[in-house]
Amino acid sequence: MDSDIEILSISPLLIGLALEDVRALLDISELRTYNTDERIVEEGTPSDCLFILKEGKVQVEKGDGAQMVALATFSLAGDFFGEMSLIDIMPRSAHVRACAPTTIWAFPKKELTGYFTQSPRAQMTIILNIARNLSLRLRASGTHIVELTHAVQGK
Repeated sequence: MDSDIEILSISPLLIGLALEDVRALLDISELRTYNTDERIVEEGTPSDCLFILKEGKVQVEKGDGAQMVALATFSLAGDFFGEMSLIDIMPRSAHVRACAPTTIWAFPKKELTGYFTQSPRAQMTIILNIARNLSLRLRASGTHIVELTHAVQGK
């Protein structure tokens, strides 16, 4: 199996898809590379695609300049981010920055929408995978909020 297909097949975003669906999605993706500290996503810009990490490391950040706060870090091949672009029509909610030389697959919303028209089963699988991962991230955020609250209160 081709290494790109192998990485995409184990991505939490694409788990459960048939091999032909993974290949079709690879065909509509754009391979992009970024240098260390290069911005991949700017907060407030239109949500036009989602991303799967091929290699490297990215950090999701919120804030401005010295006030930047890290929200999440992704460094495993197959990790994904930018999925909210498929769920809502809001602008990007945070910055994403490469923390090392990074290669990602970008999946433009327009091409995904066209593919989903042809393969509603693949769309349903991806949406369910997004929901599962958002749930996990929300649970982790809740735990983190409790830890920070206890730290601030000195408990």
